[in-house]
Amino acid sequence: MIGSLLVKLAFVACLASVVSYFLYHRRPNPRILTAARTFFHATVVSVLVAAAYLLYLILTHQFQYTYIWSYSSRELSLPLLISTFYAGQEGSFMLWTLYTSIIGVFLLQHATRKGYEPEVMGVFGMIIASLLLMMVVKNPFAYVWDSFPGQVATGFVPVNGRGLNPLLQNYWMVIHPQVLFSGFAAMGVPYAYAMAALLKRDYNNWIRPATPWLVFAATILGTGIMMGGFWAYETLGWGGYWGWDPVENSSLVPWLVAVAGIHVTLSQRRTGGFKKTNLILGMLCFLMVVYSTFLTRSGVLGDTSVHSFVDPGMLVYWLLVGMIVLFAGFAAFMLARRWKEIPATESHRHYYYSREFAIFLGACALVAAALFIVVGTSSPIITDIL
Repeated sequence: MIGSLLVKLAFVACLASVVSYFLYHRRPNPRILTAARTFFHATVVSVLVAAAYLLYLILTHQFQYTYIWSYSSRELSLPLLISTFYAGQEGSFMLWTLYTSIIGVFLLQHATRKGYEPEVMGVFGMIIASLLLMMVVKNPFAYVWDSFPGQVATGFVPVNGRGLNPLLQNYWMVIHPQVLFSGFAAMGVPYAYAMAALLKRDYNNWIRPATPWLVFAATILGTGIMMGGFWAYETLGWGGYWGWDPVENSSLVPWLVAVAGIHVTLSQRRTGGFKKTNLILGMLCFLMVVYSTFLTRSGVLGDTSVHSFVDPGMLVYWLLVGMIVLFAGFAAFMLARRWKEIPATESHRHYYYSREFAIFLGACALVAAALFIVVGTSSPIITDIL
């Protein structure tokens, strides 16, 4: 009950923060800004307490909770017991929300100093609210008698849990998912800054505050991908370091887009060009993360991926589709609305022999590779549609 209330409180507070920030964007008022910050801090505190409470329930073997009964047991070592926090759908969304909220605390200070707070935090709050909605639906604090009505008596406490999947009982399970989800969380920052640039009609200055976050996100996500490769190498039957598994690919795609974005943003900082390209790449970084989450967590590739350990249900499927539509639709709408206002790159006779053009071609190659992987990975979905 306590955990569920904390999640719902965080969701309501986050929505209030988003609304307040966008109201301040339209009509600046110090009271509205103060309210937005207060609601955001309430969101972060609620998420932190909810995550700490879930960890406490896991460590104390509270098997009356469905999530804890499903993934933990008394026989697990302490590191593996802690890793059951994110072994299933509910916990993985909790971990993603937790890291996104923590990043949001630092982002708030950073965006305030750079003069982008209302727009950046409004968009970033939308990301946190979407993740919290997923947690409201996939509640990690549900009781076993509520999950199995008519099969389990109210108040019944199982003696032990089902335990962790044997394939996940590896020391990489303790660190790899945490690093990967940290990268996923950080990828939301370039999206927020790109959308803020469109909202403020500031197509030049947003690059400087966004670039360090883009580098950080790419570095963390790249590290997570390499860790996953070592884990795959140590696990019998996973085809070496890299097996082009759909879930492996879905983590690689946003990283490729982020690396392309890093190089092109540096070109814009030097020459002032590639404004439209950088806006698109900044948005694609996070959109590819959302799509990779759809592939990983919706169950659409359950028959083709060795990473499929859970059955998410159709409600999660449609919520993830809704996330894709929301954030892709918002980006497309703002781009279409501002497209003619964005200054184009000035070309000259030596442009095609410049270093910037070579960097642009390299970025295009990375994005093309990412799109090729997306199409190949999504082929089971495309085949079903056709």
